[in-house]
Amino acid sequence: MGEMIYCRCPIAATPYYIDEVSLNIYSLEELSYYIQHNVYLLNQDFMSTELCNWIGRELGLKTLMNELLEMLQQGKPLHVFVGRLLTETGYLTNAEIRNLLDVISSFENKSETECRKMRADRLMEKEKYVDAIYEYHNVLDEIKRKSVAPMLQGDIWHNLATAYARLFFFQEAIFCYEKAYLLNHREPSLAGLLYAYKCMRDGNGFEGALRKYNVSCEKSDALLKHLEEVTKSEEICNFDEALVNEYDEEKLRHILSKWKKEYTTVCRS
Repeated sequence: MGEMIYCRCPIAATPYYIDEVSLNIYSLEELSYYIQHNVYLLNQDFMSTELCNWIGRELGLKTLMNELLEMLQQGKPLHVFVGRLLTETGYLTNAEIRNLLDVISSFENKSETECRKMRADRLMEKEKYVDAIYEYHNVLDEIKRKSVAPMLQGDIWHNLATAYARLFFFQEAIFCYEKAYLLNHREPSLAGLLYAYKCMRDGNGFEGALRKYNVSCEKSDALLKHLEEVTKSEEICNFDEALVNEYDEEKLRHILSKWKKEYTTVCRS
């Protein structure tokens, strides 16, 4: 998991395997850590007899196992089930537990499609772009089989495009932004499409999109002006300076190293 976790509760000889993230869990503390860092991925499938039985069999916590099994039989909501697990270990503070349960509660009493979109949106907010992309694709696969308003479909494609763009996958972003605009007809989706073409240095694609969607010269100029302002951030200016000045190799290495580290962190999150 990348961190050392102090475990007060028993350690299992046979781990509990979480298929979604290909992870072995050996203790309740590790399970609490997983919940804390992956709360947006939890769904009703997390409440399983397999998990309850593993807690009783491998950790020897028979009382907890029976309580959790009873919750399943009574159809208790996910946040109640998770709350009982988290309070058993004392790994998290009461405030941390409350915050997690609030997040889980926000997903309940909504359709699976709504929940998936909410999870993906929350993952975007947390800059977990890889997980968000995976979740948005799941939502889009689902709505193929359902009647969903074009505006909502377009908004999902827009968010997917933004996730790709933030990982510098601009070709994928272009495809998704265009799908979004054709469905929702929102200006931000069209702007995203044009920005993505510019980031790809695809002048022909940019000009083609301007003509195809009848973008006025005024709007085009405003987009280009905004893009120019964005590319004048302090770090980018420092980078350009270092490129021009042959004697600033150390500065250039430092900036590149920082950007690579930030990108790697985002991709792994």
